[in-house]
Amino acid sequence: MHVTPFLALVQEAPSTGGSAPAGGGAPAGGPSGGSLFDLAIPMVLCLAVFWFVMINPERKARKKLEALRSSLKKGDKVVLSSGLHGTVAQVQEGVVTLQVDEGVRLKYAVAAVQNVLESSSSEK
Repeated sequence: MHVTPFLALVQEAPSTGGSAPAGGGAPAGGPSGGSLFDLAIPMVLCLAVFWFVMINPERKARKKLEALRSSLKKGDKVVLSSGLHGTVAQVQEGVVTLQVDEGVRLKYAVAAVQNVLESSSSEK
């Protein structure tokens, strides 16, 4: 039987050890062991930037607003979240009574107070 040189090479290729890497060109050692660690570093950096840019300033502003609301007293001129301006007439458990005009008093939740325009220096 006569075998052509091309067919001989094709038939012999699998039987020779060859230096081609296994798995279609991937390194024989497999993936590196530090890939999870390499992925974790950018994630931690992104979370840190997110914390310092978004969460921390919002938390500070919320604490400042809570301190402002807890220090409300009679005579303070305030602005509510709705835009209503008034003078604090009374503060009770979570409710602030505002005088918006002569003889006109409205009750709102203390949480509606967004800003103090003028703070009374002493209680009247």
